Amino acid sequence: MSVTVFDLLNLPSLRQAKVIAGHNGLNRIITSISVLESVNPSVLIDGLFGQGEFFGSEIVITGFINCTDDVECQCENIKRLAEGGEVGLILFYVGTYMPYVDQKLIDLANELDFVLIQMPPNKNLRYAEVISDVNEYIFNDRAKNDFIVSDILARVSGLPEYQRTVNTVLRMVSDVVRTSLILTDTSDNILNLAGWPKSIEEEIISSFDKICEALSENNNGSRLINDISIYQFPIIPDIGDSMKLFLVKEGPPLSKVSRTQVSDIVRICINIWGEKHGTVAVHELIRAILQDDPLKMHRLAEIFHINISEIHEMWILSGMLNSSPDIMKEHKDALCDYIKCCSDIVFSDIYENDLILFSSTPYSEKEAERMVISVLDYISEFDPTVTVSKFSNLQNTTEVRKAYLCCKNHLHEAKKIFPVRRWFSSGDLEFSQNCHNIIEQGEEAVNVYISLLERLNMNSDDWNAADTLAVYMLDSDFSATKTAKQLHIHINTVKYRLKVIDNLLGFSHDKMPDNIKMYYAAALGRIMK
Repeated sequence: MSVTVFDLLNLPSLRQAKVIAGHNGLNRIITSISVLESVNPSVLIDGLFGQGEFFGSEIVITGFINCTDDVECQCENIKRLAEGGEVGLILFYVGTYMPYVDQKLIDLANELDFVLIQMPPNKNLRYAEVISDVNEYIFNDRAKNDFIVSDILARVSGLPEYQRTVNTVLRMVSDVVRTSLILTDTSDNILNLAGWPKSIEEEIISSFDKICEALSENNNGSRLINDISIYQFPIIPDIGDSMKLFLVKEGPPLSKVSRTQVSDIVRICINIWGEKHGTVAVHELIRAILQDDPLKMHRLAEIFHINISEIHEMWILSGMLNSSPDIMKEHKDALCDYIKCCSDIVFSDIYENDLILFSSTPYSEKEAERMVISVLDYISEFDPTVTVSKFSNLQNTTEVRKAYLCCKNHLHEAKKIFPVRRWFSSGDLEFSQNCHNIIEQGEEAVNVYISLLERLNMNSDDWNAADTLAVYMLDSDFSATKTAKQLHIHINTVKYRLKVIDNLLGFSHDKMPDNIKMYYAAALGRIMK
């Protein structure tokens, strides 16, 4: 879980407090609490939040002691705090030092969704009680929650656009894991730095060569020096040059889960909000879906304004040329436009050399099939090796990942079983997987089916009964007309051959369920040939 402003209202020290403005900000996440002593707004923006840095997600305690009667100064302070990403103020001593809360302050806080919490008036209260309560609650929450990706995504996506930067992300992550983060290029030139505590940033810069030198002596990307743990991770964004991420942690080392999460969130945020990326990286959403990470998926879907509950279709375009991924990437927008003719929601990107498209359920399956053919006709002009695999009625990320792996692992077998096809359904690929599993079981399991082919080999005519039946079943959808066309023979010849085949098998070729084994036999024969 993550601590929100609303959660704090149940703490003993805040139970009698009252939210007087900014109710829309109650669900914002907080990571710490601080005290506002200076009431000079210029100090806030120039000293604390200078150079575009972000130190937000705090809730701030103040009594506006030095400007109790200056409403304009109070408002200016709230503006500056909101710009820096702070989520709200806890007002002390209203009715004691500060006569009352002016309506201007309330209106501004409501406009900014900046929470104003008023402590009980005319009471002898102490900052320390609230600070202690809040810090303990946040500490206990972090002890239970080792996963930070979803929280950081939620916090950054809720910020104004100008604050969604890599610097902001590094600062947030640094505060959560209490670790210094250094992002560099591949030559170890520092690009971004968030020190923990911030006061050691100059020290990190001056000693960074020693950090790199220490890591170069250890191939596993980590090193312990004088109670300081140092870790290094490669950061490979979808666009732009590769980078390195260094983590410097004093005291207890970071857990492996936390280290992985930190590198993951940095890569995701560089893809989405890095300076070289003018558009959001849908690739990260697709990665989250295919890796069966529903929490991250929903956070990213919120960022991209996609109703993930309506996504039930996955299309996978795969090519065999070295240039296939580039060709598909170049034409993915046009391909999406085709599918949008039969679905309300469509998004896509290249993932592991395939073009993955997700869509809502088509208006009709007939229309969807027509779109598949249109997509193939279009892309074939640029790459004739591309095939389409389409999965329907997917209900969750587990089903999506299972379908994706089925395609990735068994598409080559599906092409052997159905050599004349250019697009495959989920049933085709699951059938190919079943055939693979039968082969994996060994010779005895395979012979159950191959023995049927051996019966057909008993035919003494000058045509191959097994091949004819395979074309009829696997290539022609049990159509004598299509079989005749593919084999370049008369339809009456096809009908004659099917009668001969029935006699050899001892059952009708088109009678369910007798012909199920024969269907598998034809497929296994093609795979093993």
